[in-house]
Amino acid sequence: MMSTHDSKRRKRTDAEAELLSSEFVQIPKDIVCDRLSRNLRILTFTPSNEPALSVVILGSNVSFLMSGKARLVHLLGTPIHILGASVKADVRATHVLFSPTSHAPITIRQLGTKDSSNAVTKEALQRTISDVLSSVSPTMVDLIWEACTEMEPEVSVLLFLTYACRLTDSVCSVKKFKNLYTIQTDYSSPADAGIVSSLGFSFSLCDSTHGFRVSSEMVQLAEHFVALCTAHYESLSTEAMHSASKPPTLLVAGPKGAGKSSLLRFVINYFLTVGGAQSEIAVLDFDVGQPEFTPSALISLTVVQKPLFGPPFVHQLLGEPKPLCQCFVGCITPSDNPNFYVDCMHYVFGMYQSMPDPKPPLLVNTMGWTQGLGLTLLTEQIILVKPDIVAQLQLNADQPGARQNLPVMDTDSLRSMEGWHLRDLSDQEFNHQVAIIPSLSRSKHQSSVQSNLGAPDHRDLTLLAYFVATLANAPTSLPARGRNDPLGHPVSHFLDCLPYRVPLSCPNPTSSSSDNPDGSAASKLTESAEDDFRLGVCLIQPKSSLFRNPFELLTIDLDALLACLNATLVALCAVPPNLMELTNTTPPCKVIRENPVCKCIGLAICRAIDPSAGLLYLTTGIPDEDLLEVTGILRGFVNLPQCFFLEQPIPIQSDGEPKPVQLPYLGPAETQGPGRISIPSRRSYPRTQHHEFHRTGSSEAYEHS
Repeated sequence: MMSTHDSKRRKRTDAEAELLSSEFVQIPKDIVCDRLSRNLRILTFTPSNEPALSVVILGSNVSFLMSGKARLVHLLGTPIHILGASVKADVRATHVLFSPTSHAPITIRQLGTKDSSNAVTKEALQRTISDVLSSVSPTMVDLIWEACTEMEPEVSVLLFLTYACRLTDSVCSVKKFKNLYTIQTDYSSPADAGIVSSLGFSFSLCDSTHGFRVSSEMVQLAEHFVALCTAHYESLSTEAMHSASKPPTLLVAGPKGAGKSSLLRFVINYFLTVGGAQSEIAVLDFDVGQPEFTPSALISLTVVQKPLFGPPFVHQLLGEPKPLCQCFVGCITPSDNPNFYVDCMHYVFGMYQSMPDPKPPLLVNTMGWTQGLGLTLLTEQIILVKPDIVAQLQLNADQPGARQNLPVMDTDSLRSMEGWHLRDLSDQEFNHQVAIIPSLSRSKHQSSVQSNLGAPDHRDLTLLAYFVATLANAPTSLPARGRNDPLGHPVSHFLDCLPYRVPLSCPNPTSSSSDNPDGSAASKLTESAEDDFRLGVCLIQPKSSLFRNPFELLTIDLDALLACLNATLVALCAVPPNLMELTNTTPPCKVIRENPVCKCIGLAICRAIDPSAGLLYLTTGIPDEDLLEVTGILRGFVNLPQCFFLEQPIPIQSDGEPKPVQLPYLGPAETQGPGRISIPSRRSYPRTQHHEFHRTGSSEAYEHS
């Protein structure tokens, strides 16, 4: 028998499966029983006329893994712990769990509380299951009760239901992401591939190489932050303290791959479920490369009120939590435009400071750039938010990237550094504590995550999930499609969505009819505007030391702007009117010559252009009431996902099913690839100096000769 402490994982044989199932007597054919350990049993019910479901009976001090996606209902018993969240028994609460192959499987633990009020009785079990399920057989209740009585007094009865979501199905239809929820049945329960396919999830034992791991330092950090928050809000009894005190702030820092996002979600879940009276927490995300709640190139402020049970792209699919404020930086690394990044950083933090009192506690997520300019920007972030705790994730010598570890960001270290614009920090006051958190991330050869997705793929996945979610119920050219019908391939659905006709120049009287023969939707941006309404356009560029702005060398006219925006990803923003100016070209158009620091309403895709009419065709899922705030279009350095150009299924079959076709700008399938290969090492590279001067123009070689 395999115990929960076994570190080896092996395939379950047919003989073992029969032995495990034989321990239960009088089991119907539509019930699959499995015993993974002494205190872990799984009962899977597969009725012929109803969806399949699984019931997990979990004893104390036992952990198991879940892969796939499922809806969890904690029926009875002791609370369980999932990614830092404490989930109590409540049949009215349903938690959606996402455990894709791109991330470590979700670990579910039951630590035991020795609380007699959590005891499970047969009457309560039968009553609870009857309240949740439409049809309950006596055999089902008897089997669950039999498993409960054979375990220790503290047990948890968990119900796992199938989670059907057309948004996730649409994302998984992309070739790169088709295996996001592929489940290996060799090590899982149930072991039948057909049952696992109908369920959409499976379970397995937890060992040292699988699952989400929690260290004692992580728990101590979360407890200390909760204690600070509790003391802060208890002290807000007088009006003077109410207006003068600052909410507790925790800043998470560390190199790439150290687990900053995992630690961030752990602290959020712990705070919301164990933290006491506070029901929300604010998250300030400074990471423009792989943010938590938005697509790339955005700095955001988000108020979180529910635990997070999935990676960042899942938040886009669920549509919550939604950012309270976001600012478009236009790049995935601050090195492209550090001055603009710092300005956007101050703008979003100012939105948090303008929130009504009492403000929620603040968590700050930072980027993984820890050297050179990245360290300077991190120092500026610490000066800006003035955290109470700086949590530093540190890689050990055996982990890749250990040389990228930060120095201890205490008062002495920060005062020896330079701030933004070479500001002297020797007299700066710092009152924060530093918590060193050893990283639990695994290297590729140690990790059980079998995924070939890199950082660019995760950015594409989040951006794809954003557009699939926001365009799920958008008007399409196929009126017969219902709100619950499958979306199909994301690109196919995008091509079906009706775009908005947005003017960039003065409307042409000969083409200003309200009828749109091309089938496009009338833009909400121009409903209440004057005749000369037009959106301003900004092509985000880094500031140059030679010229005041990049437009001084360019002749900006309407055709040039439309060409720059065609088939690109753009941000729709509320740009102040004083930053716009009209060009001297015919027809005139509005340009934004300086990078605007402003509120971003959302993202859109420029599907097509009409230079003769000065129109831009934008596809976006932003609500109509929010579109009225848009005054400018910003184009940055972020591109569309590759599937928009490599995969375009077109329904050419008689049944209307999309079928991949040969795109005219792509070669044969065997020649398609990521577009880059590794550079071979040049062992025969000449080591002697054959030139009097270096190719860069330096005279170093000549001076030393």
